[in-house]
Amino acid sequence: PIGDRYCTPGIPNSTGCPAALRARGSVTLALRDVRLEASSPPQGSAGYFLTSRAQGVVFPVDNSQGRFCLGGSVGRYVGPGQVQNSGSSGAFGIALDLAAMPTPTGPTVALPGSTRRFQAWNRDANPTSTSNVTDALSVTFQ
Repeated sequence: PIGDRYCTPGIPNSTGCPAALRARGSVTLALRDVRLEASSPPQGSAGYFLTSRAQGVVFPVDNSQGRFCLGGSVGRYVGPGQVQNSGSSGAFGIALDLAAMPTPTGPTVALPGSTRRFQAWNRDANPTSTSNVTDALSVTFQ
């Protein structure tokens, strides 16, 4: 595992447990090996990952049960193949393209010494349609 967790634990979802975010791989940019994994969202829920350079905390969040832990400009991993479904495993994940980190104004390159923060969003029904997020991670690249 890589990164430092914060905003933990997340707010419980309709399963009664909070979803959690983990990053695996290497902080060494030249290796291009970072994978984000969200565990314990409800089975069969849609989800995607978010990133920003700044940390923040917003709670409560309108139309959500979660605690939003990113600040500043937030990018969403919603390109082809990036929106996931937790399926029967209750988990989803993606490999990051470190040369195309999303921002609201377009993709940017992760640079040595830069810190990115990550969180995963997912659809939930608790008891009606809402959303939730995982805890968050801070990763400083080398």
